[in-house]
Amino acid sequence: MKLLTLVRHAKSSWDDASLADLDRPLGERGRKDLPLMAPFAATRLPPVDLLLCSPARRTRDTARAFAAALGYPASGMALDAGLYEASGASLLRLLQRQPASVGHLLLVGHMPGLGELSRMLCGGPDDKFPTCAVLHMGLKIHGWSELQAGCGELLWYRTPKRLG
Repeated sequence: MKLLTLVRHAKSSWDDASLADLDRPLGERGRKDLPLMAPFAATRLPPVDLLLCSPARRTRDTARAFAAALGYPASGMALDAGLYEASGASLLRLLQRQPASVGHLLLVGHMPGLGELSRMLCGGPDDKFPTCAVLHMGLKIHGWSELQAGCGELLWYRTPKRLG
């Protein structure tokens, strides 16, 4: 069995309209939610073997906070441009290419892809996968190449509102 944890980036700021979308920093709410969600996840998650992250600034900042809480080396985070604006189907293909040696993969990304992927694999959640939400699932597979719709089981899902 493999484990997959999906994290949507923390809330970003729209204060500087001149910034490209990739360069938007975390907003006030994102900076407030991260110290709540990352430590909570760290108490519930087993060690992470691979942390994949979109190259957007808000996802990198979110991933660094989760890495610190989990004791995962920030230098070991893998940035993948394919995660930015990826659909659920694109995320599935990207995950299918991961090494079989990875037992627990944590992916920090964006909507709508994360929501599509979670519904495809484990049937949930039905809501919009809000910013800084964390979904952890077990996968009935031996290797990532076997990943397919319906092979996941939702183990837990939390949002900042459900913790705050």
